[in-house]
Amino acid sequence: MYSNFKEQAIEYVKQAVQEDNAGNYSKAFPLYMNALEYFKTHLKYEKNPKIREAITQKFTEYLRRAEEIRTVLDEGGPGPNSNGDAAVATRPL
Repeated sequence: MYSNFKEQAIEYVKQAVQEDNAGNYSKAFPLYMNALEYFKTHLKYEKNPKIREAITQKFTEYLRRAEEIRTVLDEGGPGPNSNGDAAVATRPL
């Protein structure tokens, strides 16, 4: 049962990264947030410490990126009708 949470989180992350890479930050942000919720729920049930550690590392990475996107959006960064050039520089390499 709990593996469904992980699988759903992965699907949201794939979509979030796709939108993020396309510069569609207003679409990517809620997708990252949905993924984080599913990962958080999965972590409640995961018993394997190695898997928990790996998911926690990814969770932290996606949370950091979601926070960066939120900052860009709060500062009036690109929305769905923008080309995204203004905010691309804020993405860490």
